[in-house]
Amino acid sequence: MADILVEEGLDLIPKDDYVAKLPPRIRFAELSRDEQRRLIEKDPRYGRIVCRCEHVTEGEIIDAIRAGARTLDGLKFRTRAGMGRCQGGFCTARCMELLARELEIPLNEVTKGGQASWIAVKATEEAKPGE
Repeated sequence: MADILVEEGLDLIPKDDYVAKLPPRIRFAELSRDEQRRLIEKDPRYGRIVCRCEHVTEGEIIDAIRAGARTLDGLKFRTRAGMGRCQGGFCTARCMELLARELEIPLNEVTKGGQASWIAVKATEEAKPGE
């Protein structure tokens, strides 16, 4: 792709902080029991399962958010959380909590796929829960 851009006359300026290859993502479910144990000792978040169907841990979710996931779909594409048998029935709420906490946004600003794909809405005086 870079060659095509140069051929088309675009001046490409190398960045000093460019990362040519990202480190491989941790897939907890694919690790051996010994590797899992060592990882949990190093970071206990890998010992907390968020998505039971796909065996995705809190550590994997946090890694995905820090690598750029900003929506539930972003987490799904990076970690498979929400892609199992229950289709997110068990893990969606926890994924939303982790996104809100890590991105420092209110829970009602977490979206499924960006823009106006909200999952939770803010309660107002006109619409109180239970009425």
